[in-house]
Amino acid sequence: MQRHAHHCHQLSLLLLGTLQEQTSRGEERLAVPALGVKHAGLMHANDYGPAGALMLGVDLPAAFDLQKNLGIGQAWQWRGGDLQPALRSGRTLLSELFAGELGQSEIDSRLWELLASMAASSERPAGVAPRWLARSCQRLQEQTLPLAELASEVGVHPVYFARAFARWMGCAPSVFRARAQLQRALPLLAKGHALADVAQRAGFADQSHLSRIARAHSGLTPARLRALLQA
Repeated sequence: MQRHAHHCHQLSLLLLGTLQEQTSRGEERLAVPALGVKHAGLMHANDYGPAGALMLGVDLPAAFDLQKNLGIGQAWQWRGGDLQPALRSGRTLLSELFAGELGQSEIDSRLWELLASMAASSERPAGVAPRWLARSCQRLQEQTLPLAELASEVGVHPVYFARAFARWMGCAPSVFRARAQLQRALPLLAKGHALADVAQRAGFADQSHLSRIARAHSGLTPARLRALLQA
């Protein structure tokens, strides 16, 4: 790919294959996993490996404050290391997008979370968690709310919200929300309610959504969980 520039910031997650990227600031030779950050206007050229490469790119407006929302400075950079959470999130998101399983609100939320996982440190911050985080956790335990709504309530950007949430709670907001939904479903399953009724009352989109979350977080189908709880 010849030298070119983008009018937006671009975060690129290398999912498969290899890549060599050149800019006036240097050259990087990369293999999976790797995460790259290019600020708007940066001239660069790419050389993909003999088998090609699969990359997930997220474009952000030039006005988006990378330092404030993601903690990313002004320098062009690629990094490897502990990117397995971001790699898993990226691949899962691509799979679900192709399968048409996500609504627009959930797509937006998952993209913000993916950006947060690209930038978030795995270390828990020192000190006391912000009060808004406890309120947001309580809200998620009670209701199925989109990330953008929670971020708006506390007056921060959605990706800042997702990044802070993951650092303090050890998981993305969507994971916390899914576990809370399953937690609300368990007493209903124990009482023998129909699965469609359980899904609706616990805040799932439908019965198949309940089934996916139950299998993902417990390894069991809702019917099997109901049988075990009743036993």
